[in-house]
Amino acid sequence: MAKNNGYDPYRSQQEAIRKAKGNPNKNIHHKKNNSNYGGGDYQKEKAALKSQATEKVKLPLWLKITLGVLFGVLLAALILRMTVYKESLFMNYLTSLLLGLACAALFYTRQFRNSKKDGKLYTVITVLLAIMAVIYGGMGLLGLLTYFGIV
Repeated sequence: MAKNNGYDPYRSQQEAIRKAKGNPNKNIHHKKNNSNYGGGDYQKEKAALKSQATEKVKLPLWLKITLGVLFGVLLAALILRMTVYKESLFMNYLTSLLLGLACAALFYTRQFRNSKKDGKLYTVITVLLAIMAVIYGGMGLLGLLTYFGIV
């Protein structure tokens, strides 16, 4: 019986060939659809799509300043109307006009923010803002015109 000394030239030659070729099943999973192992291109595409979907256009500076001033004046008018001028018709009409202007400004800013949404709730809110802008703005303007005797 021959001694098994652990060295087989044929076996070591086959092992060297296998190592040189590499594992044929290695990295086969990157070819699957929606795989996390798709490499740099897939990850870049996924990140680009995600950034496009949630990208919001920034409001212009003039609109930010206008909104800040409008809401500041509206808050001051509402505080004065509730505390100092409780029974003043002029303050009632002025706050109604300012509320209408605030609704109109919010309606206008909807085109800058979340412009890709087409849901029912989004449409309902947009329509409500438009209706409230017309109603409150019209009531306030008509009230001020009658207060000053123009109409």
